[in-house]
Amino acid sequence: MGAFVHKQEVAFVRWPVQSHERDQLREAGLPCLLVLEGQTAPPSDISPTEDWVRPPVDRLDLAARVHTLQRRTGTDFVPALDPTGVLYYGGQSVPMSEAQSEIMRCFLADFGHLVRRDTLKEALNRINNEAVTSNAVDLHIMRLRQRLDGVRLSLRTVWGRGYILEAAT
Repeated sequence: MGAFVHKQEVAFVRWPVQSHERDQLREAGLPCLLVLEGQTAPPSDISPTEDWVRPPVDRLDLAARVHTLQRRTGTDFVPALDPTGVLYYGGQSVPMSEAQSEIMRCFLADFGHLVRRDTLKEALNRINNEAVTSNAVDLHIMRLRQRLDGVRLSLRTVWGRGYILEAAT
């Protein structure tokens, strides 16, 4: 049974059976309501785009959880990258190259938090046949910053550590 969507794009995912679907939704920044099976504990890494319930759930409680996720994950809250490499944020969209998409997945996995340069290097290594240099990472970041101007996002440098993707000010 695949994940199904309720109302405006809030996916209901059985936990832990559909953990793979949860990973895909999380990577895309899409809202997800985890339905815990039996006495299963909720995951310890709940993101702002997620919430959980344990059945049976009162209809009004369920509607409140869905509504909260819809508000929390509006287009101005969390950027989303579709499978074709188009980034959506704030009602805008911008196409990404394969390398930019791979880097962006790192930032979207933990939006608003530090992503280390080594993590970005590893992501680029996954799509290249040879090891990626620090200069190559710098070049990709420079090009990505230019792309992000079109959707009101920015990459803030945390010297000696990495970068943070955030709403442009």
